[in-house]
Amino acid sequence: MTKSGESYSLIDHTADIGVEVQGEDFPALLEHAAEALFCIITDTSTVQPNSRFKIVIPSQKKEEMMRNWLEKLLYYFNIEDMLFSRFSVSTSDHNHLIAKSWGEVFDPKRHLIYTEIKGITYHQYEVSQSEAGWYARIIFDV
Repeated sequence: MTKSGESYSLIDHTADIGVEVQGEDFPALLEHAAEALFCIITDTSTVQPNSRFKIVIPSQKKEEMMRNWLEKLLYYFNIEDMLFSRFSVSTSDHNHLIAKSWGEVFDPKRHLIYTEIKGITYHQYEVSQSEAGWYARIIFDV
């Protein structure tokens, strides 16, 4: 299965897979959530950052920006067979999310799929800010 990183950890959940993610700011939180997502799906050390995708998500509540970001990445995985291993997120002057994701098309000879993620649930979903930084709890539907 997947190992936890310094910026995220797996949490026990009955039927699905949950993660708790931390970031020093909101863009870092989004990057770490994406890392956690793809570390659950595959061994990201085998994914070469050969292709770059730019993703822009309109300004909205932080909770919805997180969901839309992860759902867009899942779209690329499920529809375009893309695996990602590197992420860079920033916000624009209008607080839009502007992200770049690097990866490559799934190759069954080189990539092992651990778990297929169907979506992000609203169950126990949380995105919050404190003095220590940003925090998210995300439950992935498997």
